[in-house]
Amino acid sequence: MSFIHKAMNSLPGQFVIGGATVAGISYISNHLNNPLLAGIVASIPIGMPSTIFVEDNQLKSYTWNLLVMTSVLVLATIINYYLINHTKYTKYESVEISFSVWASLGLIYYCVTKYMMRGKSK
Repeated sequence: MSFIHKAMNSLPGQFVIGGATVAGISYISNHLNNPLLAGIVASIPIGMPSTIFVEDNQLKSYTWNLLVMTSVLVLATIINYYLINHTKYTKYESVEISFSVWASLGLIYYCVTKYMMRGKSK
């Protein structure tokens, strides 16, 4: 395995990749004044390329859960868009509400899935 491959698969390497993505979004939107391109970069499906970091025996479950939670993310993003563009909520309130929807639905999904899996193991 090459040094670059090892570095990318390490937690610090993955952290750098994620941080560079977030910083890039901010830079493109605020300094290049290009919210269109920033929105495109922000929608990079980070979970998809992260598939390469998942062990082969976990891929089926991982990709299913990624699909479910991406659907939840789409819903939360629609809520965020609506709140920012059609209500008097601030961007901070809108993000807090839409992120709370995402987190709540994610927690419900996690608990229901764990409960159902526990029932199958009996």
